[in-house]
Amino acid sequence: MGATVGTAEQQPPGERRVQDVLEAALRPGGRLYRNVRWLAATAPGRRPRDGELDVLVVEPETGLLAIEVKDGPVERDPFGRWYAGHRLLDVSPFRQAETSKHVLAERLRDRPDWTRGDLPIGQAVAFPDVDRASIGRVGDLGPDAPLELVIDRADLADERAARAALDRIAAYWSAASAASAALAHARRPDPRRDPSLSDHDLAVIADAVEPAVRLRPLLRGDIEAGERELLAPTRHQLSVLRTIRGERRASIEGGAGSGKTLLAVEKTRQLAADGFRVLFVCFNQPLAQAVAEAPDLQPAIEAGRLTVSTFHELCRRLGEEAGVLEPTRPPRPDEAPLVHDAAWFTETLPRALEQAIPTVGGRWEAVVVDEGQDLEPSWLESLDLLTTTPGESVFYLFHDPAQALYRPDRTADLGLGAFELADDCRSARPIHDFAYRWYRGAAAHDALRDDGREPELVVAEAGEPTVEAVRAVLHRLVHVERVDRERIAVLVGCSLERSGVWHQRRFRGDLTLWNGHVDAEGRSLRLPAADVLPQPPRTIRCETIHRFKGLEADVVVLTELRADDERLPLLLYIGASRAKHHLVLVVTPDVARWLEA
Repeated sequence: MGATVGTAEQQPPGERRVQDVLEAALRPGGRLYRNVRWLAATAPGRRPRDGELDVLVVEPETGLLAIEVKDGPVERDPFGRWYAGHRLLDVSPFRQAETSKHVLAERLRDRPDWTRGDLPIGQAVAFPDVDRASIGRVGDLGPDAPLELVIDRADLADERAARAALDRIAAYWSAASAASAALAHARRPDPRRDPSLSDHDLAVIADAVEPAVRLRPLLRGDIEAGERELLAPTRHQLSVLRTIRGERRASIEGGAGSGKTLLAVEKTRQLAADGFRVLFVCFNQPLAQAVAEAPDLQPAIEAGRLTVSTFHELCRRLGEEAGVLEPTRPPRPDEAPLVHDAAWFTETLPRALEQAIPTVGGRWEAVVVDEGQDLEPSWLESLDLLTTTPGESVFYLFHDPAQALYRPDRTADLGLGAFELADDCRSARPIHDFAYRWYRGAAAHDALRDDGREPELVVAEAGEPTVEAVRAVLHRLVHVERVDRERIAVLVGCSLERSGVWHQRRFRGDLTLWNGHVDAEGRSLRLPAADVLPQPPRTIRCETIHRFKGLEADVVVLTELRADDERLPLLLYIGASRAKHHLVLVVTPDVARWLEA
């Protein structure tokens, strides 16, 4: 649930007048939220509900008031149909306000930080262009529409009249609450019932309606204590997050460092907190492992509301569960790693997922996909078919066409609403400027940070000289510049099986490279993300550029790049943009000449 404010052209003038006058009439400590959009889970197999509450009034003394606003003349015919501005309404405005009230109340009661048992909340309607007195007779607008809950034109004449209207409605709901309490506690009244809201209650309400989002870095141990504080997103990121909060299906595109993964994780957390059963899917296993270890997601994972997986691991697990794929197991330490050809990933596993859908489909109510550019459109369609209402369930896709390593980005074929992230909030400007020399996307991106040193270029011949140069760089970073080992990532432009740096792995000066996904020869162990051991202390992460997408490190050392590799610009863009504070390139003379050309 999030709060947004429409532009002057989009927002009806009467609605804006209601918001402005009521806000001016609030007592000290009160707050008015405008145009609160919400998305609520429903029963399994049914599409989620979405809606918007025009006004939410929160006052410490009386509680919450959900208000639906209708401009123009208002009518109700003998058949119970409502009209506003001569338009037939699908739902009674009283019912609209009541629905929003119940959604908000349920959201608050489900939050672990909501500590009070009761929730003082009511609903009302505002008809800014009509007068209640025009009804011309004693009575209401119907048994479900008492006049006491109507704010009319006279109530909006000035601040004093609006204050009186809010007090009248508060008294109505206070009396109704007292009567209900008397019935429930006829013999034992509950002296603790108190409609007033504490400072803690007000803070929880503010976070539920208009969250002050703070996003955590994904990898533990690769940033110093000061940077392990919560990461404040940019204003543009917050705008995108608020916008998609009311969208059921969206595609979010952004360049390297724009915060796609951070926003994807935050969106996942919000959906799980709102009661959805969520599936988070990405392409690379290291990213899946990092997301699964994110502290903010642990409550949802432990409660069974969130599943985090790579696409291919999901295919394998669901294929085996549905009986359409022969079960596989990780190798024992004395065995050779499992070896699969390319068809295993491009054909066998995706086909297994497709065949499993009739058996395992309908398990999730929302899907969040990161690294979407690396997935075939048919694979993404299969993920949608796993939801309770394919084509309608919540579906968010985060992607960067410029990082499409394996196949062209064809996410536009899915017909999702498109949104864009424009800022690089990760890298220092010198790193950003270097990485974005190789950016081939259409969007414009700028660095938000103007600090940082220029990227460092170290030239060494291929083979043993490159290995020695990497050793010297690591020794200087760790022992001279006092950089913690866990803050460094060595990224190679080839597979670890062919990497001389990985095969060396142990260097003088207590410098050891680590990768929990492969064996000593660099061959994949095919371990599920949950079975990969955490990085040992005093080791340095070593990974391929391909598999480090979506992740970051304070210091990145790029090496084992080839000038004749047609993907070199793409590898430079992806690899360099992983660095936050410092970038070192250990390259051969021909790559150095290519860079200077």
